[in-house]
Amino acid sequence: MKTSRKKIFDSLASYMRAGKLPLMICLLPFFINNKQGMELFRERLDLSIQGTLKRKYYNRLVDTNYQSPMLKKISSDQNIWFMWLQGIENAPKLCQTNFLYLQNEFGDAVHLLTAKNIFSYVDIPNFIKDKWSRGIISNTHFSDIIRVQLLSTYGGTWIDATTFVNSSFLKQLDDFCLPQTFKPGRNGHALPVSSWFMNSPKDNTYIKRVRDLLFSYWKTNNRLIDYFLLHHFLIIVSEEMDHYLDNIYPLDNSMPHYPMLLMKQKVLAENDFNLFLTTYKVMKFTYKVENEIEDTNYNNLIVTMKLWSDYES
Repeated sequence: MKTSRKKIFDSLASYMRAGKLPLMICLLPFFINNKQGMELFRERLDLSIQGTLKRKYYNRLVDTNYQSPMLKKISSDQNIWFMWLQGIENAPKLCQTNFLYLQNEFGDAVHLLTAKNIFSYVDIPNFIKDKWSRGIISNTHFSDIIRVQLLSTYGGTWIDATTFVNSSFLKQLDDFCLPQTFKPGRNGHALPVSSWFMNSPKDNTYIKRVRDLLFSYWKTNNRLIDYFLLHHFLIIVSEEMDHYLDNIYPLDNSMPHYPMLLMKQKVLAENDFNLFLTTYKVMKFTYKVENEIEDTNYNNLIVTMKLWSDYES
């Protein structure tokens, strides 16, 4: 409950920084009474923020001199990008287990990114490095910057540390892909996309344009207009490019969260975890547990993932 309240207050603070206080004052009395109302309230503000970004960036010319040279000699575009800035030895057990699973399945194609080696893979503008070092750009939003630059430069698959991807699915995937909410659930949503899993060939025009807008934003701003800035640009660029995201490999955004939501509610059996690992293409988890049930489930999930990985190999 405390986490949910914090998310709400963080969202409200973000909307205020985005200059949406008058709109908030007008709308809040109509939506504050329940959880569903707050979700509708956030959706309306998200649409307003997206409108603000569209007016500034949609089909506008921006600096495009952000392409990084390939600093590593990587011949394959089937790369898997996995980042934990503090080093994998300092990552939560879930993230460590996920990394070892990927490494076991894909070997040298898996690239572990840390604060010590990031800039040996890609270059980014000095103004972004400076703002990251000063804390203006958070680690979370720095990872957004790094993922689009890596995919633009080398291609491959970005996998968040808490995202499990079935190796059979990943080995067959060669199209551009990211998770989306599809109709009818998509209707009315400002941000029906996620970035915790992204697959792209190198030099992809769409990703390069998203990167250019993201970099241009940080060149002239010292405040984050919205936590989901990258997602806004993913939608804006798709609309620029004749609804690009409507024509990519369809990966559902809602079902990958189902195991995580179920793990909050009841203790699951080993068979449940085996079923998840064998039937889901992609699953999104969290290492931030809120209760004893979740803690038990994640410990059991980690054990099952280790056993399953050994079996698969």
